[in-house]
Amino acid sequence: MRNEFYIDLGTANTLIYGKGRGFILNEPSVMAFTETFSRGRRVFALGRFAKKMIGKTPPNISVVCPLKEGVIADFESTSAMLALFIQRVREQIFWLRPRLIISLPCRVSKFEKCAVEETGYNLGARHVHLIDEPVAAAIGAGLQVLGNRAQMIVDIGGGTTEVAVISMGGIVISSAIRTGGNNLDTAIMDHLRNRYHFLVGEQTSEFIKLEIANSGSTQGKNYSCEVGGIDLQSGLPRKMSLTSHMIQAPVDSYVKQIVAALRSTLSECPPEVSGDIASSGIVLAGGGALLHGLDSRLTETLGIPMRIANDPLLSVAFGGAKVLEDPKLFDFVERPK
Repeated sequence: MRNEFYIDLGTANTLIYGKGRGFILNEPSVMAFTETFSRGRRVFALGRFAKKMIGKTPPNISVVCPLKEGVIADFESTSAMLALFIQRVREQIFWLRPRLIISLPCRVSKFEKCAVEETGYNLGARHVHLIDEPVAAAIGAGLQVLGNRAQMIVDIGGGTTEVAVISMGGIVISSAIRTGGNNLDTAIMDHLRNRYHFLVGEQTSEFIKLEIANSGSTQGKNYSCEVGGIDLQSGLPRKMSLTSHMIQAPVDSYVKQIVAALRSTLSECPPEVSGDIASSGIVLAGGGALLHGLDSRLTETLGIPMRIANDPLLSVAFGGAKVLEDPKLFDFVERPK
């Protein structure tokens, strides 16, 4: 009865939770491969070790992120990655035809849903159940999803932003955009290259986002940091001091996309649902909720109270874990076939 696991298959990170065991794995969803004429393609690094290699590899090593925008972009690499993660933790788990619960975005295509299920069965699962990430995020954030009072959750992940109104254990209305924290990383890189002729890598751009990106107004707090990159005018490496105001343009564009998704969902809400949301406010989850000033910016723009989940980065994972441990909760939230 304990041979049951939950997998949070995220664009940025993969987490595995074992029933009665707790979280047994939390790693970046990244792999590095070597390719030689004699041996072909072989896995060189996995998880956090592979992530550290991004932008620093020789020509014979390639770094792959097999999940894009919340779904499987490379089926073979995803299956291999999960199999290696499971192999890594086999000493502490019993993995014999387990029951698997896997969370995925609420607006994936039928093909994407089948790809996730097939991945689970390739891992040897006897049953694969899928649940919507916004529902899992709401549960992880402590919302009473089985009640009859409508509540709104905004899950801002690495590859997607999902907005959902949840009541009676299911999604009443939802919208999703394939824009997340990774898109902001890319936008910051592009902005620094075009505006300041300064080239930085993916990991540096993520660092800039976490350190100084401020979604408040230009009069808000102006954070600063110093990073290394390439001066495109001289072609030489150099350090550059950056401030929040210097990257305000890509941050504003990113926030406007989130606001548009929120407006789209709110405009479809029936009056009774809108009344519940106006009273209880909106909860922000996912790693993107940690962007400086995002809750206050959204509150100011939409006039609806916002609050950040206690541990937004792990809201989906905590919710999936609760579903695995509570059979009654699972019966309500399992994705219909």
